[in-house]
Amino acid sequence: MRDAPTSDSPSEPAPQQGPTPSRQPAGNGPARLDAGTLIRTLAEHRRRRAHTAAYWNEYSLLMRLLVRAVAVLVAGRGVDGRWDVLGSHCPDGWLAAAWQEHLDGLYERAGQNGFAFCPVADGARQQRILALVRTSGAGDTVVLLDLPERERANLNELIMRALLASDFAAPPAVQPALPAGEQAPAPAETGAAGDELIALLDLAAQVMSQPRFGVAAMTLVNGVAAHFKAAQAALGWIDDGAVRVAAVSHLDRFEHNTENVRLLEQLFDASLGRPEPVWHVAGGAGPQAASAPAGLAAALAGLQERAGFGAQCVLPVQGNDGRVRAILFLGFAEPEPENAAIVPLQVVMGFLQPWLQSVREQDRGAGWRLAHKLRAAGERFMGPDFAWGRAGVAVAAALLAVALFAHWDYHVEASSQLTTDSSRIISAQFDSRIESVTASAGDMVRQGAPLAMLDTRELRQQESDILAESERLSAEADKARAAGNLAEMEIGQARLAQAAARLARVQHYLAQARAVAPFDGVVVEGERKELMNAPVKKGDKLFKVARIDGLYVEMMVPEREIRYVRPDAMGELRLVARPDLQIPFKLSTIIPMAQVKGQEGNHFLVKAKLMQAPEGWWRPGMSGMARIEAGQANLMWIWSHRLMDTIRMKLWWLGW
Repeated sequence: MRDAPTSDSPSEPAPQQGPTPSRQPAGNGPARLDAGTLIRTLAEHRRRRAHTAAYWNEYSLLMRLLVRAVAVLVAGRGVDGRWDVLGSHCPDGWLAAAWQEHLDGLYERAGQNGFAFCPVADGARQQRILALVRTSGAGDTVVLLDLPERERANLNELIMRALLASDFAAPPAVQPALPAGEQAPAPAETGAAGDELIALLDLAAQVMSQPRFGVAAMTLVNGVAAHFKAAQAALGWIDDGAVRVAAVSHLDRFEHNTENVRLLEQLFDASLGRPEPVWHVAGGAGPQAASAPAGLAAALAGLQERAGFGAQCVLPVQGNDGRVRAILFLGFAEPEPENAAIVPLQVVMGFLQPWLQSVREQDRGAGWRLAHKLRAAGERFMGPDFAWGRAGVAVAAALLAVALFAHWDYHVEASSQLTTDSSRIISAQFDSRIESVTASAGDMVRQGAPLAMLDTRELRQQESDILAESERLSAEADKARAAGNLAEMEIGQARLAQAAARLARVQHYLAQARAVAPFDGVVVEGERKELMNAPVKKGDKLFKVARIDGLYVEMMVPEREIRYVRPDAMGELRLVARPDLQIPFKLSTIIPMAQVKGQEGNHFLVKAKLMQAPEGWWRPGMSGMARIEAGQANLMWIWSHRLMDTIRMKLWWLGW
């Protein structure tokens, strides 16, 4: 493989037809050049078309400056299919050593768009962006660009510059037909061509700086109209196979039912099947007008008659798949536009279309993007003529087949709650006032743990009085015994026994003044803030304590579903407190009497035993939903049996 010299200075003289940038040591580049001078120099250089090693070395240097690349290498493929280096400007040498490793993959990917790029890491693990641009008019030649990672945000603009500077064929711009006897204007000077390239690059940068599709489209048509000095520019955008006017120059708002917009949309519809540009001048003449379909020619003529355009241009814009995705319209007041070179505009639109498409999808929202992806998947599997109707029919047919022949587990749903029979009510044992409360609803308690304490000051006073009275009665009985008065002694002893009985009752109340938990469990009733210092009477309920280890499930099964419930059926419970957990159970009892449950109608009470040990967070009274297994059934029956039962109840008199 032959490698061309990579030095900054050409290895052989080349004819000079314009200003050439001065040379500096490798890595520094030429002296400072403004963008206009650089593009004019590059344009003049391309016109020489010497295609020698020195020519390609100088071209690589100019291209490196144009796209702000680290290095540029030009490679061509010979008749033997091998790639050779035609010229390069590689100050750091990395691209000159690594280009062969990435060339084939990038070249294959660049088949449709004319360019491709990929991130790579060099030997020092520094990130670079390696881009490939295919040239035209120079044989099978490609330009490899080593772009720095910091230029990632400007990647589209830089590649656009490279594409504009890689057209060596310099095809003539599509011009409208001229009246007989007149000559076409002379080609624009190099400086004018450079100014046009700069203007198009600036316009693309302005469009891509807009965050919304509508503003970007408006910036595009206004910029195109100003650049080409057109009376009107319009952008048609294709969504779901239909083309709609997205923006019209100099109109911030427009109605789609107006005559001008309606004619534009008719023109865009007629242009969908023609990917190349079409020119039309007053009278129906034009390079492509003769071969244009009748519908397109009629639409152009109708718009010309309505708006009075002297010349019109329809520029379809293809996407990455080769299909027309957008259409740009230019209407000129004169039949001989001053600037009608649309080839650079085609390149610019080819770059802008993918970006506009992504912005459009972002504006449409997540729902539209999901539907778009589903449609694209349908097109891949069902062909380009895929439609939602066909997909809907196919899905409906598949669902019907599954519903008719498939079986699924059927479950009876019922409202449920955890409950327990092991509960104890703690009540007040005497009339008093609650002095202190140490528990509240929801608290876990151990057996013997204090719950509340009643005020015992009055009982203590009664105890003291009874003790004093007992001592007095005992002394009187002893005095009667000493005097030999047996009758008085018996009376004193009887009174002493009465005092002892009253004392025993007071002491019993004192022992019951402290309410304690009868077993390990949870307090399900009794609020501290309501009981504190509250007066109570004997028998008033203070607390309710329930065991946790005796929990079971109570379910209310609707009357219409009770026939599908088996006594030993299994099921699962989901509590509102933890709907992510499934708690298995087994039915134990079905109460054979319906109960009215408000406006929901009759329900049957069903009890079930939990199939796992209670967890610490379970509480009696927790509610949830239960699903009781009722065997397998046909899917169609599962979906429709309730409706059929309702119909039978309404039309029972028909004998169904």
